[in-house]
Amino acid sequence: MIPASLPTAGEPAEKTLQRGIDLQRRKRFREAEFCYQTVLRTQPKNAMALNLMGTLAIEAEHYDAAIAYMEKAVKLEPDNAIFRNNLGNAYNVTRDIERARKHLKKAIALDGRLIEALCNLGRSYRSQLEGDIAEGFYRRALAVDSQSLTALAGMGDLLTDIGRQTEAVECFGRALAIDPSHVEALAGMALARRAVKDDPALPLIRARLELPMTTDRERVVLHHAAGKILNDQREYRLAIRHFAQAKAISGNDFDIDRHTQLYDSFIGTFDADFFAARPKMGNPSRRPVFIVGMPRSGTTLTEQICASHRDIYGAGELSTIRSLAGELGFDKLDPSVFTKAMAALTPAKAKELGSKYLDDLSKRNSKARLVVDKMPHNFEMLAFISLILPNARIIHCRRDPMDNCTSCFMHNFSEAHGYNADLTKLGQYYRQYDRLMRHWAKVIPLDILDMPYEETVSDFENRARGLIGFLGIEWDDACLRFHETERTVRTPSRWQVRQPIYSSSVERWKLYGDALDPLKAALGPVLQR
Repeated sequence: MIPASLPTAGEPAEKTLQRGIDLQRRKRFREAEFCYQTVLRTQPKNAMALNLMGTLAIEAEHYDAAIAYMEKAVKLEPDNAIFRNNLGNAYNVTRDIERARKHLKKAIALDGRLIEALCNLGRSYRSQLEGDIAEGFYRRALAVDSQSLTALAGMGDLLTDIGRQTEAVECFGRALAIDPSHVEALAGMALARRAVKDDPALPLIRARLELPMTTDRERVVLHHAAGKILNDQREYRLAIRHFAQAKAISGNDFDIDRHTQLYDSFIGTFDADFFAARPKMGNPSRRPVFIVGMPRSGTTLTEQICASHRDIYGAGELSTIRSLAGELGFDKLDPSVFTKAMAALTPAKAKELGSKYLDDLSKRNSKARLVVDKMPHNFEMLAFISLILPNARIIHCRRDPMDNCTSCFMHNFSEAHGYNADLTKLGQYYRQYDRLMRHWAKVIPLDILDMPYEETVSDFENRARGLIGFLGIEWDDACLRFHETERTVRTPSRWQVRQPIYSSSVERWKLYGDALDPLKAALGPVLQR
C-alpha cells in the first residue's frame, strides 16, 4: 500500500512535484526525492523536477550532483530567474565565484525583486571581502521587503564583518522581533557584541534548542552561540559545556593517524637536500606575504596590522595555494602522489604555478605593493610555496598551546577543521602542527618571522614595527591604529580586531578548570617547552 504522502499512479506531474516540495519543507528528503524522480522517469526533461533534485542535493551537501541537475534545468529554461538563482547559489557554495555571479546577475536581470538572488549575490561579494558592493545588494533586498529574514540576517553578518556592530545588532534585533527562533539571527546576535548579564538572546536560544524541528546542524550553531554568550557573562563552566555539546553533535571522523602519516611523508621527503637541489625555481615576485599558524593564534590581528599600512592589501583567507597544489595531487588519499609530483616538478611548471597565484592576487588587488594571504593552514604548504614563490615572506603566528586550542574549541569552524571535534584530537593535531613547523624552520629556504601572540599584546609597538620591517617597507603609524582600519574581516576574530590591543586572552584557558584536562593530556610534551 502506497503511503498517503507519496504519489499515486496517474497523478499529474505538477501535483507530484508540489507533494515533493511539501515533503522537502518538512525535511522528509527521501520521500521528496521519490516524488521528483517519479516525474523524471516519465519526463526526463522536466526542468522543475531537475531544479528540485538540485535543491535536494544541496541539502545533502552533494554539490557536484546539485550543479549537474541545476545546469540541466537552466539549459531547458534559461529565462527562469529562480533556476538561475539556485544554480548561482550552488556555485557560491563551491566557491566558483565567477560562475556564481554570472547566474545570480542574470537572475536579477530577469527579476529585480528576487530577494534570494540579491542576498546570494551580496554573499558572493562578502566572501571576497568586497563589503561595500555586498551592502548594496542587501539594501536592495531590504528595499523590496524590509521584513525579509534572509536579508536582515545577511546584512547583520556583513555589518559585523565591516566593524559596524551597532547597526549589525539592530538588524539581528529586527529579525528576532519577526521570528524569535530564527537561528541565523540568534547566532549573529551572539557574535556581534559582548553579552551582558540577563542577555535576552540566551533564553531564545535555549527555547529554540528545545524545539523538535531543530536540526542537528542548527543545534551545533545554537550551542556555540549559547557558549559565546555564557563566556561573555563569565559563566565559564556552563560555556564550555555548550561548546562540548556542539562538538558531540557535529561528530568526529577526523583520522589523526592518517594525518600523522601525511606529515611523516612531508618530513621524510622535504629535507634540506631536497631544497638545495632545486634552487631558482618558481616566480621571483616579492609581492606575496603568507600568514600561517593554527587558527586563533593571532593571524587575524597580524593581518589587520599589515592591512592598515598604505602599501599592503589584506586579501583574507585564500584557498588558491591549496587549489594549485591540487594540480600536483595534494589532498589525495595517498600522500606519496603529492611528494612524488613535488620531486618531479620542473622549473617551468613551478614558474607557471607561481604566476597563476600572482594572477589571482592581481584580480583581488592590482595596486598594493604587498598582498597578504591569511590562510592559517598554509603552514602545511610551505614546501610547495618555497618552490613556486621562492621570495615570498612567511609570518608564523604562535600562541600558548592551551590558549590556542581552547579558543579553537570555542568556535564553530567548518567541517574541514574536523580535528576540532573533541579536546583530545585537537591536542593531538596541535602536536603534529608543532612538529611540522619545527621541521620547516630547519629546512625551508624562505624568510620566516615568528610572531608570538603573547609578545605581540605585551609589547605591541615593537612587535608591529618588527613585523613591518621584516616585510621590507617603511613604517606607517596607521599600523598602531589597526582597530580603526575600515575593511571587511570574515574570521571568528572579526569583533576582536575592532578593539585596541588587549591582553585578557593570555592564560584564559585557566578559567575553565578541569574541563580541559583531556586537552592538557593530549598536548603532553608540547607543554613542557
